[in-house]
Amino acid sequence: MGHTKPVAVLIVNPNAGRLGESRRADVIDALRARFRIEGYSTTARNSGITIASEAADAGARLVIAFGGDGHVNEVANGLAGSASALGIIPGGTMNVFARALGIPLDPLTALDHLEGALDADVVEVPLGKMDGRYFTFSAGCGFDAEAAQRVERYVPSKRRFGEVFFYWSAFRVLAGTYRHRKPTMTLRGNFGEVAVAMAVVCNAGPYAYIASRPVNLTPKVGLLGGIDVFALRSMRVESLPLYAWRVAVSGDLVHHPDAFYASDQDRFELVSEEPFHRHVDGEPLPPAHSVKFEVVPDILKVRA
Repeated sequence: MGHTKPVAVLIVNPNAGRLGESRRADVIDALRARFRIEGYSTTARNSGITIASEAADAGARLVIAFGGDGHVNEVANGLAGSASALGIIPGGTMNVFARALGIPLDPLTALDHLEGALDADVVEVPLGKMDGRYFTFSAGCGFDAEAAQRVERYVPSKRRFGEVFFYWSAFRVLAGTYRHRKPTMTLRGNFGEVAVAMAVVCNAGPYAYIASRPVNLTPKVGLLGGIDVFALRSMRVESLPLYAWRVAVSGDLVHHPDAFYASDQDRFELVSEEPFHRHVDGEPLPPAHSVKFEVVPDILKVRA
């Protein structure tokens, strides 16, 4: 009797950052050699949510996301709360959630890893949630969300320069505007009320990478715990070299005098009289005056 291939739905982001068209085609061919694939490509922002949700409704047992962090976010949102399991083949720039799950960054090695995970029990993990949108590792409001939006406006530069372009965009946002200097938002939770200029909420860590070096804005966060929040009470252009040093070299920004940090939280909110930029896993969302954050336990099944 011949070997029966496992069945999977494959959702590909054809614009994922670090892989060329030829390399992407090779990976898809390798997937088809090992799985009985029903394949789809995303065509617009958030189309991955719809495709994944429809696959889950149709009873798919495994849905594979082949792309970067934003693509994985969309597929995870489509699968959250369903019986379908998520598989990941990294194809983006940082691949933070894949790394948090222990998935190899090389796509073909990740394919071996996924195939091996089929023999193990499915893993249930929590997700962070900002209002109605889940995030797999981080959500941001204010400064870093504006930087993420700038990155998405210049996709060719994002593909060409990768992580470096994100940090350059962050520098341009901070150096080119004054409205982030003073606190314009208020965090409210069990920790009280804190006036802040920006906030990053993490469900897993690290927040990002510079090459292979992790950027730990929320050093205590764990994938199976609560959500952590890092914020800056003010953002000063003159402190940028110190911010950069603490992020890239010492790895300790939470003890900077401008910083606020709370770990293992269940829920809290952020409010402002002025609308603020926001993102989930690097994907920009429409501005808002207020958002509520929470952690939702065991909401996503993964094969990792």
